[in-house]
Amino acid sequence: MFALLRVALRSFSIGVAVGILVAPRPGEETRRMLMERVNGAIDSILELAALPPIRPERASTNGHNERPARRRAAAPRDQNARSSS
Repeated sequence: MFALLRVALRSFSIGVAVGILVAPRPGEETRRMLMERVNGAIDSILELAALPPIRPERASTNGHNERPARRRAAAPRDQNARSSS
């Protein structure tokens, strides 16, 4: 199991390295784009981590003060509405 995981990670790393080396853009531009993407991903993770937690008593209302109004249930359909006599 772990041998398969090691082979997969090694293959992925080699693929990334070869992809970066053979990329159609210059290395500096590629590194800049990669850093922008990594920084964007880190920023979004940090933003999610900084969200205030919802208290348990407000969890059932999805964080709102009041419970939203419920929609009226649809009228039950007749099961034999398609069949004609």
